[in-house]
Amino acid sequence: MIYFTGDMHGDKRRFGAWRLRWLGQKDALVVCGDFGFLWNGSQEEKEVLDWIGRRRYQVLFVEGTHDNLDLLSQYPVEEWNGGLVHHICGNLRHLIRGQVFHLQDKTLLALGGGESQDASFRKAGENWWPQELPQYDEIEEWTRRLAEGGNQVDYVVSHQAPTNVDSCITGHICEVNALTAFMDRFQQTCRFQRWFFGSYHQDRVVPLKYQCLFEKIEPGEKKSKSRRRR
Repeated sequence: MIYFTGDMHGDKRRFGAWRLRWLGQKDALVVCGDFGFLWNGSQEEKEVLDWIGRRRYQVLFVEGTHDNLDLLSQYPVEEWNGGLVHHICGNLRHLIRGQVFHLQDKTLLALGGGESQDASFRKAGENWWPQELPQYDEIEEWTRRLAEGGNQVDYVVSHQAPTNVDSCITGHICEVNALTAFMDRFQQTCRFQRWFFGSYHQDRVVPLKYQCLFEKIEPGEKKSKSRRRR
């Protein structure tokens, strides 16, 4: 089973959640941005990453706006389940944005990144990275890759939400950037079953296909409840 959760911000305690205790080798946990365990490259941080990589299940994440993208780019790029990843260690991998992965008979589009609202108060290369937003050539490549796959995936995982969904959560009009513009177009041209995202530190469904996650751990497929025959 594939499970999804929201921003961790480097909080190791999140791996103590009761649902994760039952996950095995065939399961995967996908973090919707702001993983937060790659920040300063310290020895203590590396030990925590090694500990996460030893989980029985796969730990996968997309980047958010509080992940050290320079540090992340130093890890080796590998092909994994149909897409490119940064292999951190063991069962821990970063899903490179724009890549489509095949997991347990499901296809998953990774759309990490976002726009830091407080970028003017941060320092480039220290606690803010301009590459948090994609370049035009990246988006062209994503569009081509999706077209080759029939413009259809099962799951989308991102940090930021499309503009219409963002407005449902925040109550105001979202500023459009390169990433949200691609997301908005994706909604109109592609088919998907469910879209999971973090960023907002809330656990809610808005609307039916879109799931905002924070601490909740949500399965990609909900088990159907069989009715008892009378």
